[in-house]
Amino acid sequence: MIPIEIVYAEPDRVWRQELQVPAGASVQHALSALEHRLFPESLQVSEEFLAVYGRRVRFGDRLHAHDRIELLRPLTRDPKDTRRLRAADNPLKKPAR
Repeated sequence: MIPIEIVYAEPDRVWRQELQVPAGASVQHALSALEHRLFPESLQVSEEFLAVYGRRVRFGDRLHAHDRIELLRPLTRDPKDTRRLRAADNPLKKPAR
């Protein structure tokens, strides 16, 4: 058995569950062992929103000891636009030359 962790984050809260899965278990196997009662009811797990330490994975990918499966949320804004707006609102930042 190997230890892994499954996490899901929202802006104001983080859900986390540690699991023990058999060596060589897949992401799908770990997700099937997830206790959904510990996570938000609205959580929908999709292969396009899965990562292990920030790197995209698929359901069939094998896990290693201490991997952290991250259940990602779709972006609501383009990160570049968000940075531009934040920079425009910052009076202390000097304009680029």
